Parts: sequence; structure tokens; C-alpha cells
Amino acid sequence: MFGIGLPELILIMGIALIVVGPEKLPEMARSLARIALDLKKTVADFKENLDEQMKEESASEPWQPPVMDAAQALPSPDAVSGQGVAEPAEAESGPEQVAATADSENKEGTPAG
Repeated sequence: MFGIGLPELILIMGIALIVVGPEKLPEMARSLARIALDLKKTVADFKENLDEQMKEESASEPWQPPVMDAAQALPSPDAVSGQGVAEPAEAESGPEQVAATADSENKEGTPAG
């Protein structure tokens, strides 16, 4: 829980005992436990509500299931990278295309480069 080990927990309890006092320490522990449980219930309710809204929204959009099916059918990025797939059009541009681009920019009045 929060990465707190036994030594840290003992230190926290010792400081709490000194600050709060032995009479009010059990009462404080109960109130902290109630707060933690209420927070946990609130988060669970929020998560459940969000899941319901997402299901309602996805049901109202008819294009989403085919898109999700298509996305799942795609190969993983690891499988694609090992097969030598061609890079985008920028990588295929040769010196002729770069020169043509520079000429068209010069005709428009913008500096090339």
C-alpha cells in the first residue's frame, strides 16, 4: 500500500501517537478508515458510471465496431518493423524531386532551403 513498509508504518504510528495522544488515536484511526472507504466507493461509482457512458456512446456510433475490428486485424508494430517496410514518401524522394520542389518555391517568391 503506497510503498510503505513496516518500519515506515511504525514511525508514522509513533508520530501520530505523540501528536494526537493515546485517548484520541483509535477515534482518529476509525475516521481515517471511514474516509478511505468512502473514497474507495466514490471512485468505484465514478468508474462504473464512466464505463456505462462509454458503452452507451459506443452503441450509438455504428462505425465504431468495424473500425475496432480493422484495428485489431492490423499486424503489431514489432512484426512490421522487422520486415523492411518502405518508409513514407519523404524517404522515397530523390534529388530530382528536391530540385523540383526548390524550383517551385523560387517561382512563388519564397527562398529555397
